[in-house]
Amino acid sequence: MTGTQAPTLLDLFSARWADDPYGMYRHLRERTPVFWDEIMRSWVVLGYDDIARFGKDDRLSGARIVGFSESLPADIRAEMAPLTGVLSDMMLFNEPPRHTRLRQLVKPGMTPRYVRELRPFITAVADDLLDKVAGSGRIDIIHDYSEPLTRAVISRMTGVPEHAMPLLESWKGLLPEYFSQSRTEIPRVEKLRCVFAEGAQARRSGTGHDVFSRMIGEQLHRVDADDEEIFANFLLLIDAGQATTTHLIGNAVLALTQQPDQLRLLRERPELATGAAQELMRFDSSVQFTTRVASTDIEVAGHRIRAGESVTLVLGSGNRDPRHYPDPDRIDITRKASDHLSLGHGIHYCLGAALALAEIEIALVRLLDRTSSLEPAAARQDWLESINFRFLKRLPMRFTPAPAHA
Repeated sequence: MTGTQAPTLLDLFSARWADDPYGMYRHLRERTPVFWDEIMRSWVVLGYDDIARFGKDDRLSGARIVGFSESLPADIRAEMAPLTGVLSDMMLFNEPPRHTRLRQLVKPGMTPRYVRELRPFITAVADDLLDKVAGSGRIDIIHDYSEPLTRAVISRMTGVPEHAMPLLESWKGLLPEYFSQSRTEIPRVEKLRCVFAEGAQARRSGTGHDVFSRMIGEQLHRVDADDEEIFANFLLLIDAGQATTTHLIGNAVLALTQQPDQLRLLRERPELATGAAQELMRFDSSVQFTTRVASTDIEVAGHRIRAGESVTLVLGSGNRDPRHYPDPDRIDITRKASDHLSLGHGIHYCLGAALALAEIEIALVRLLDRTSSLEPAAARQDWLESINFRFLKRLPMRFTPAPAHA
């Protein structure tokens, strides 16, 4: 630990752990796998088994947006109201029966069949992006590749028109903005509300051509939802489908270059890419923890969590728990890692999991097929200043084109 006697996740802001939190997780997990973080005012859970069990425990609620809003001073609460409204209407931050109803709105459009149909499009976009940098020998994996790739996919899904595409650029996620009490994304949300309204009639009538419009149009005959709820979950698709996947790809590429034997194996055996995507998501997820609120008293590891108390499930720690994954700090793209914690559990399991995994898989296969060498252009990487979101601000790489693409 650094600087404090009592354990706290806020030590992740220290220089020692800023680039790599996993050593701190290991230290805490071995010392006290469940503890009360006095500074964060939350119980912290670090072990795989406890996190997996809590992820399916209906005594822990994800409906925490309104509670956070009510804790703010009145003037800040008023300024944050536009974000509070859309976040509190997202299925992710609700519990049954509302969660069930909102999830049903979009679930039919997130099927493996649709993801299979989308794979040629994802591949074509990846190749087009790689074509643009082919002669330079340099690529910023975030800005030249993963971000425009996920943006193109989510635009196709949600029907954001060409003229509004700039609104999706440099998307960093609404949740980190909200909990840091930032107002910077509010204007963008309101502009997207106008874009959303442009397609409202086609969406309600079922005549829209994008995936979101089709699935909403079909489900509105069965599921009651108002325009605010539909807009909020339109934003959720953008938020989860773009920011987190952008950085899952970036983190995966960086991790492979740091363990070159696995990069070489994947280049030689691209058929391993499906399992590799799962393993790389386990190894360094772009979202490190999730927070719940106890709805009743709960006993865990000899501790009593009281009703109303916050519980932070440190997914990144559970994913590196040696009691579940042997040699967890090593990438093994042949490892069976599909039970990792990064996609959630139970009713909050990520609806977009199949799509995210397909994007990671295709992005890696196309990148390695087009290059014969790949290495970071900087000795140290620049990470977003966040203890929860493992987002690279940029990831410059040097590469040698593969002979067939030179």
